[in-house]
Amino acid sequence: MSWKTDLKLSDLDAGTAIEILCKRCGLSRYETQAQLLERPEFTHAHLDEVEYNLHCSNRFCRGGVRIALIYDDKTEAFVGGMA
Repeated sequence: MSWKTDLKLSDLDAGTAIEILCKRCGLSRYETQAQLLERPEFTHAHLDEVEYNLHCSNRFCRGGVRIALIYDDKTEAFVGGMA
């Protein structure tokens, strides 16, 4: 079990950004949860099913994709060292 099989697309907030990265050519794009839910096949789909059914947006590639959730949290790099 992974987080993709546990979460449904409808469980996410409407503004959640999802990165869609092609495994073949490396092209990436970003879509929100609301944009993906406009497709009728994704209304009750888990995230692993969404990942399986999406493909590269490049019409010459059409490879499989990997999805990742994007968080807008401000993260700071670790600054430290040995004293």
